[in-house]
Amino acid sequence: MRMLRFDPEQRRVSVSGAPFAPRQRRCRLFDGPTAARGDPIPALPSAAATVSSHSFSILFFGRGQPDRVRAVHTESIVSTVIPHLVVKHTSAKTRVAQDPAEARAAELARLLIAPNLADAFDLIHKSLARAASPTALFTGLFEPTARSLGNLWAEDACSEFEVTIGLCHLQTAMRRISFDLLSAPLARSQPRSVLLVSQPGEPHSFCAALHAELLRQAGWNTVSEFPDTDRALSELVANGWFDAVNISLSPALRREHWLPRMAETIRKLRAASRNPALAVVASGRVFAERSDAVALVGADAATISSVQIERCLMRSLLNRTARPAANFAWI
Repeated sequence: MRMLRFDPEQRRVSVSGAPFAPRQRRCRLFDGPTAARGDPIPALPSAAATVSSHSFSILFFGRGQPDRVRAVHTESIVSTVIPHLVVKHTSAKTRVAQDPAEARAAELARLLIAPNLADAFDLIHKSLARAASPTALFTGLFEPTARSLGNLWAEDACSEFEVTIGLCHLQTAMRRISFDLLSAPLARSQPRSVLLVSQPGEPHSFCAALHAELLRQAGWNTVSEFPDTDRALSELVANGWFDAVNISLSPALRREHWLPRMAETIRKLRAASRNPALAVVASGRVFAERSDAVALVGADAATISSVQIERCLMRSLLNRTARPAANFAWI
């Protein structure tokens, strides 16, 4: 009695007891029709045709491979492996690339806390020769150097006292360069008056000194004071007329815990000011790194960089002095 049997390797039904033909060698990479056997060759699909991942796996691995091999999907490779490779490659390139200005500021910060300051002033002199102007040196090198001093303190590479000394050296260099190289300030028929102070109790006055120099060059009537208490600051705005006040915290340290204290100071100076439309602009590192800090202290604006000081003051003055549009509906 003959029996039918299915041979999974040959993929055909054979008769039991009948001799089998010798197994032909087949290429696993392509198990389709061949010209040697006289099979008709189908036309290749156009380039615009979309090939599914399942069809790709069958063509590449052959129909004779196990199902678990044919289950490999190219979408899994594209969606998981390639993005990780791209992220790693991009992060490696980012670590290698470094801004030359930041590197120079970090180097100057390390030299400012060194025992010998000759190398620090040497670097300042070379940077001044390359800078477009003294003010460009102040905003492009001195201000980032102040932040680098704060970074050194955060890394426990120096003390807060050394940060203060380094800022004093920066301020001294700025004064000397301003006296020797800066031209006469612009003359205005009606210059605006601005009071520049540090937060009472703040030992770092670099922001106030830098902004005073920039505003003086722009033609503002600048007054720099160093009140040690809120009462002393309130007396300044009560006895003199100022269009605006620029109050600053440390340019090196964040001083986030000082924000409630500054909010109380600003509230008191607004209450004591002779000018009811007094504009208050805050400065310091914490305002450059926290966008919500200006609202917490109650200031009209805050500077992210010293190059914005005049623009922030003018915008705050316009907002303070702007009057609502007249309502003529009753006529």
